[in-house]
Amino acid sequence: MNYIRHLRGFFDHLETDANITSQHISLYMALFNLWNLNRFREQFEINRQDVMAMARIGSKTTYSKCMKELNDWGYIRYSPGANRYQVSKVSCTRFGTATGTTTGTATGTTSGTPFINYINKKNNKEDSSQNLKKNGRKKQNGKANPLHVETDKDYSEPL
Repeated sequence: MNYIRHLRGFFDHLETDANITSQHISLYMALFNLWNLNRFREQFEINRQDVMAMARIGSKTTYSKCMKELNDWGYIRYSPGANRYQVSKVSCTRFGTATGTTTGTATGTTSGTPFINYINKKNNKEDSSQNLKKNGRKKQNGKANPLHVETDKDYSEPL
């Protein structure tokens, strides 16, 4: 299990999911942390009070609703305990993994290695320069001028 690829895959998946809220993300991150502490076992046990504290969720209703929705949307498989004294079990969906074969490693071909074509959308310099041109901002010396400061001032004039 590759921790970084899983999280990148999860956040890429979030971009296309309009239903998910910050409460769902917080709850999933708490579950992901517990999954990591359980060494990414297929299924692990959770304690509702501990998960609610980790996710900073104060309402049992919100917790139950978010767990059910994460289960329905395929982010997790949730098996609640039969009563409040039994532990619940959770399985997390693996994001960021691919099946098949990739090459190009020092040892040759490896099977099942995930490959994700990832573009940083926030810090993509090519897109940023195109957006500046579209928005009509002036560029001076190749740099954006968001404050519209004039650089052709005559400093010999009195104030």
